[in-house]
Amino acid sequence: MTRSRSRAVSGLLTVATAVAPATASAQSTGGPQAGSVDVRVVRADDGSPVHAWTVPASAGSNTVAWDGTTSTGPAPSGSYRFELGTDARATQQGAAASSTGFTFLDHMFPIRGKHDLGQSPTNGYGGGRGHQGQDMFAACGTPVAVTRGGRVRFAGFQSAAGNYAVITSKRTGLDYVYMHMRAPALVKQGDDVTTGQPLGEVGDTGRASGCHLHVELWSKPGWYSGGTAFDPLPRLRAWDAWS
Repeated sequence: MTRSRSRAVSGLLTVATAVAPATASAQSTGGPQAGSVDVRVVRADDGSPVHAWTVPASAGSNTVAWDGTTSTGPAPSGSYRFELGTDARATQQGAAASSTGFTFLDHMFPIRGKHDLGQSPTNGYGGGRGHQGQDMFAACGTPVAVTRGGRVRFAGFQSAAGNYAVITSKRTGLDYVYMHMRAPALVKQGDDVTTGQPLGEVGDTGRASGCHLHVELWSKPGWYSGGTAFDPLPRLRAWDAWS
């Protein structure tokens, strides 16, 4: 937590880990007069800017928010920091001094408790049986969260999939599929959802042997709509490592 002054606006910044497309935000305590503040999001490792904009600031408390996008698309997961100041030439009383770091996650691992990433080759993509996803085991009732925010394409029950949900991310273009949940998904078709939002619980509904979550990833135009399923395990491993 740092304090600095920029024209008539002082910055007292606090920020937590953020997940896309939820916003990362900083609280700024303004000075006695209104003004404007230049805001930058920079990479924590080398200070290179990824997004910059100017916001109006009133006397009192202000919020600066970033939704994880850059001029070229979604920002990758990593460590970033906010900088507040009047311009890029700010001194120790400007942007360089008024900064705070946070971790930005573009995806979240779906199982929010003790789990494994599969117990045998048959649990993986293909699996010698035309398996289109990855089976990951956890105790029934373990919370399941939305891996990437988007819009719920399907949610319901199917004899093989059990309680399932399909979420389409506008930003990645992928469909994220969750199957065998213990009870109906906590979302319904057409809902807009955010990364990390509760989705359900690990279960064994449908054609399932033991409590597990079956996850699939599909390319555009989506799940059984002309898209293609591909092996989700490399991405699941990465998401598991950081979230």
